[in-house]
Formats: sequence, structure tokens, C-alpha cells
Amino acid sequence: MLPQKFRFDLFDRMSVKTMRYVSAIPRREATGQVAAVYEQVARDFFINGSITSHSKVPDLMAGMWTGGREAILVDDRLPRTLKEAMGGILSRINDCPYCGDMFVSLVHGGGEHDVASLILNEAEDQISDPLMRAQLQWAVAAADGERDKLAHSPYTAAQMPEALGTLMMSSYVNRYSHVIMDGSPVVPLFGSRGIKDLMLRLFGVELKTTTERNITPGLAHELLPAAPVPADMAWTAPNPRIQDGFARWAAAVGREAPRAVPEAVRDLVERNIGQWQGERMPMSRSWVDSETNGLTGRDRAMARLALVIGKASYQVDDGMVAEVLEHGCDEESLIRLLSWAAFTAARKVAENSANATRETRPEFATAA
Repeated sequence: MLPQKFRFDLFDRMSVKTMRYVSAIPRREATGQVAAVYEQVARDFFINGSITSHSKVPDLMAGMWTGGREAILVDDRLPRTLKEAMGGILSRINDCPYCGDMFVSLVHGGGEHDVASLILNEAEDQISDPLMRAQLQWAVAAADGERDKLAHSPYTAAQMPEALGTLMMSSYVNRYSHVIMDGSPVVPLFGSRGIKDLMLRLFGVELKTTTERNITPGLAHELLPAAPVPADMAWTAPNPRIQDGFARWAAAVGREAPRAVPEAVRDLVERNIGQWQGERMPMSRSWVDSETNGLTGRDRAMARLALVIGKASYQVDDGMVAEVLEHGCDEESLIRLLSWAAFTAARKVAENSANATRETRPEFATAA
């Protein structure tokens, strides 16, 4: 195992290797809220591009870190490694290679080497633990909008906020990072998935120390002011810690979006995604043109990008982003636009999944 300082400096450098459109504030130059987030991330996890790419809009950096830390990293009713395995599968579905490789490495770091390799090889249906297999299949159904498969949840009522919080956080970071990170810095040599699996396992060995840390629940809340719980996040109620963290995150997005996204764009996108039930969109992408016909110029470019990020992030291409940038969108504005679009869709995915659940696993069943 590499010396700790060298190890995490290496991860920090690698994590920004594929970052595009925006640049991160270096930790040594960070002040105020950004420095406070860096301090928590370095203590509880490891600094990576999905987090640091938000750094020029401090509240959004603090919000996404708070959501991810409290829902995924804190061991509560669900084991952290199970939640990271869920993140790995969701990253594949949402086409975020950067996120997927990070999550698979963390699953290796948690000691679930067989699970990590099966996820990488798209063979999670072969996971030997029937409960884990069912829990991950539930996440796949949620991401694909297969509401009929969500009625009977393999999670208990007390576990649902963590499961839905992981679903929401992963859905957010996948959508955002699909645009900001140009693929994973870990590429398969000679096209061999087996070699890539070995590389991710080696990264997992180096990340093992992060999976063994004792993370104090609720500590990220101090980064943002308290906020009311949005009605569509009622599913957080059984876990006050997650409820508090997600409410603060939602308020941060709500404060920042109007600074970059025109009201007409926000109204159209929020109304459109509010009616979305998670169904897969046509591959032609003609659907987004018809949905944005009422807008022109910068507003139309922003709405098109936001809708595709939200409902079909795998369809985003460089041309869509370039069209927004051509209208004078700077780094901070782009971060606000991408974060708001990804968050709007991710909270809808979680809400749809919560509403589709009719029955949870009995509390007395074998623990996950």
C-alpha cells in the first residue's frame, strides 16, 4: 500500500484528469466554505473530481457532499458497501464511466471483490447473496422507471430513506459528471476488461482506508443552513439525518439556480420533469426539440441541455454543451445549470420510486 499522503495526492491529481468545461479550485487555494468542504472530504473520504468540479459555486459543492456523505458514506441501516454497489450499477445505467469506476473501486475497498467484479462485467444477477441481489435489482428498476417492479421493496421501511437517498445521490452525480468528466481516467489496457478489473481492485486496496473510517453522522449539516423539507422528499421522514441533509441541499440548489437559469427555462424544465415517470426516451432525441419549441436562443439551448441531462443524460453530446457556452455561459453559470438540471431529475427519480413502493421488507427479516 502506498504512503497515505502520496496515495491521496495521486488520487486528487487523477480525479481531475478528465475534467472539462470547468476547473476546480486547488485545495491549497481554497478558503471559507470551500476549504471546510475540502477538510471534511479529505477526512471522511477522498478528494475527487465529481466533488471538486462544484468548487466555484460553494453552496452546490457543500450540498452534493452533504447528500452523498449522509446517505451513502454513513453506515446506518444499510451497509456502506451495498450502497456503493448500487452506485456502481446506476452509474452504468446512467452512462457515467467516471462514477462507475470510482464506485466499483470502493466496493473492492469494502472487501466485496466478487460483487465488484460482477458489477463491472454487467453480471450482477450472479451475485450469490439473494438479498443483496434483490436490493440491487430494485435499484436497476428504479433507474429504468419500471414502476411495477418497485411495488415490493427488498428494503425495510427504516432502510428506505438510505436506499432512496443513494438512488437520488447516484442519479445526481451520474448526470452531472457525465457532462463534466470526459470518461474515466482508468481505461482498459488493450481493450481488456479483465485488466481493468485488476486495476480497479488495486485502487480499491488503496481506498480501503476510506471504507474503514468512523464517520460521524450528521457532521456535514454544519456546512449549510437549515431548510424546510420539500413536499416531494417526504420519503426522507423515517431518517431525520438524511431528511435534514437533503433539505439543506435542495435549498442550496434553489438559491443558486435563479442566478444562472432564466425563469422561463426553469418553468418549462420543472414542469416537464414533474410529469415524467422515469420512462426511457427515444434514441433520436427529437423528443427534446418538440418539448422546447416555445423557447428561442439561449433559453432554448439551456432548456434542451437541461432536459436531456434530466431524462436521458446518455444522449448529451459536446454540441449541446457548446451551444450553451456560445451564449456566454461562464464556469459558475454552467455549474449552476448542470447541478440544477441533474438535481431536478434525481429528486424526481427518488419521488417516483417512493410513490411506486407499496410494501417494504418486514423489519424482522434477516438484515442486509
